[in-house]
Amino acid sequence: MTASYDLVIIGAGGGGITAAFEAQRRGARVALLEKHKIGGECTHSGCVPSKAFIDVAKNYNAISNSTSHGLKPLDAKSAFDFPLAMDHVQGIVDGVYAHEQPKRFNDLGIDTYIHHSGASFIDDHTIAIGDQQVYGNSIIIATGSGPRLLPGKGDEPVNFLNNENFWAIREQPESIAFLGGGVISAELGQSLARFGTRVTIIDRASRILSAVDTEVAQYVIDVFADMGIEMITEVNAKVCSTDKDGKICLDIENKNNQKETLTADQLFVAIGRVPNLNGLNLENAAIDYTRHGVTVDDYLQTSVPHIYAVGDVAARAKFSHVANYQAELVVRNILNNESRSNDLSILPWAIFTDPEIGHVGLTEDQAKKSHHGVQTFKVDAATDRFITDTKTGGFLKIVMDSNNKIIGATGVGAHAGEWTQFMTLAMKQNMRAEDIADTIFAYPTYAEIIKKSCSRFLRTKT
Repeated sequence: MTASYDLVIIGAGGGGITAAFEAQRRGARVALLEKHKIGGECTHSGCVPSKAFIDVAKNYNAISNSTSHGLKPLDAKSAFDFPLAMDHVQGIVDGVYAHEQPKRFNDLGIDTYIHHSGASFIDDHTIAIGDQQVYGNSIIIATGSGPRLLPGKGDEPVNFLNNENFWAIREQPESIAFLGGGVISAELGQSLARFGTRVTIIDRASRILSAVDTEVAQYVIDVFADMGIEMITEVNAKVCSTDKDGKICLDIENKNNQKETLTADQLFVAIGRVPNLNGLNLENAAIDYTRHGVTVDDYLQTSVPHIYAVGDVAARAKFSHVANYQAELVVRNILNNESRSNDLSILPWAIFTDPEIGHVGLTEDQAKKSHHGVQTFKVDAATDRFITDTKTGGFLKIVMDSNNKIIGATGVGAHAGEWTQFMTLAMKQNMRAEDIADTIFAYPTYAEIIKKSCSRFLRTKT
């Protein structure tokens, strides 16, 4: 017998969970289908474990540098236990997952189907999962993405790490090479370096963190270099193998065709994400897709009008907060018959290195290509709260149009992901530098840097 629902959601990651809760609150009969565990990549192998791991590394670093905080020297190294740290991370994951158990959803009236086979379209309204079938008047695909795998070469497969299997290791590698110089490599690489692992980050671009404002990225690169992290750029990985001692050997080649072999205990592959489409049988529902994911329009509708796709499976901007935003948008469009478009023109994001990077809107280079009279202003992260916490270092760069309206901002410094969020609100409300300068900010806070930057900018105009 096929159960019938107003809305069937495939995938119980951030986007799927948000869609399920939103639809249930609006009185819809909802089914939530999942292949693995509720919570998806973010809970089990992405945001949650990585931020817990980073927090351990930050605390370790603070203890190691206790004298800079007015304390006697403390021996963090003798107290450090890598398996214990990883168990702590798993405990954090388990704590989050405790609130995402199937029973919670079922108790709310959200029918939850979990089967290792995953969901598969039978036709454009009917989906099979395990030995059950469900019918949806509307359907949302929210299956997310997974790590892009390193192509295998030779007869002997190479065991490498990625963000899915890293959390199972309990032996700290003496050395590790990260293939790919993006966010995952920067965040986890810095944390491992703080624990004493020799870290190398390899990228084919001219620098790591290539999506970040040039000046901001260089600031973090300099911090990494001071820590002893080796960064090898403008190279391509050619062959990966394992030597007789079990070490990973990676052959790389630079733009001048010069070759080098790097050796490390572990190789962490972070060369991008791919949409989770395997097994969905989208062809049975006539849903268009490419290797980049499900094809959607401005309203996140697929080629089949009653089927939508949200999050990593359809978006180039692969962030949990994008999936959540899109899920809410789609549910309102489906159940309220609204026509809200997928507007990512004001999109904040953060990178949780130390110092953190926070960004929203246009970078300076982007703004100059699309606006006339672009103005930028930079202020150091050295207001009183940064000083009292001995966290000076970094800066905030604001990008404005000729009328002083905020069109972008990038910050690097302690808690930058938090205080740059004020700029997201400023852009959403079309605020100008004058509006922010006239706003009272609590003293002493990190966020006061926002007001200081605008006030100081306006002084240069008088």
